[in-house]
Amino acid sequence: MPEEMPATVEATVDSGEAAVTGAAEIIAEAGGAEAWYSLGSLLDKGGPIVAILLVLSVISAAIILLKIFQFWSAGLSRRSFVDPAVDRIEAGDAAGALDILRKHKTPLARAMAAGVRAKVRGDLRDEDVAAEINRVGAMELGALQRYLRWLEVIGNISPLLGLLGTVIGMIQAFQRLEEAGSQVDPALLSGGIWVALLTTAVGLIVALPAITALNLLEGKIDQVRLSMRDASARVIAALHARPGASAAKAAK
Repeated sequence: MPEEMPATVEATVDSGEAAVTGAAEIIAEAGGAEAWYSLGSLLDKGGPIVAILLVLSVISAAIILLKIFQFWSAGLSRRSFVDPAVDRIEAGDAAGALDILRKHKTPLARAMAAGVRAKVRGDLRDEDVAAEINRVGAMELGALQRYLRWLEVIGNISPLLGLLGTVIGMIQAFQRLEEAGSQVDPALLSGGIWVALLTTAVGLIVALPAITALNLLEGKIDQVRLSMRDASARVIAALHARPGASAAKAAK
């Protein structure tokens, strides 16, 4: 037994050196190779499906930036003009209320101004005033919702395109495995699998920002919609509170 120990130790050392050398070679190759997430590698490995997903990602990013600029420039969070305008309407100063509302280029201000102008143009019913506010409000909300459907479509189809690319890649990998016959190389199968999974990863990366932005933007639009409903009710109530409104109603 003591005579065999040196040979065993020597064999162990040789195995360890071989393992370290092999690991070093693998690391060197990995370091010199192009990262999977680089643009050239994505297009080379992923094929046309990844190219389509990259185009969709550019469209999604452009829409998100456009909507952020639109929402910011529209001043959707500004509501400081509501109370002064309602006070002017209650005081019977419709012209003063319109002057206040014209200074604020927001969807809410334009909807309120439409209701005030509808009442100034003629002795309309409350339903007509509310309908005018709703009409203008619907147009304003429609402008805010423009292009959001594209974000929804991109968020829905990107994972499906990625999954389609993965399925196609898996089919090709198993076809190559079948062609290899009895001389099966595990690296051939593993390489085909990770390349196939690449399209699913890209699809999810494209879909996540689109879906997140869509939900956040729609939440902001819902807040504007609620503000318009509240403003419509307040404008109608203020019109009833105008001086002489009760007397005119009694005369009718």
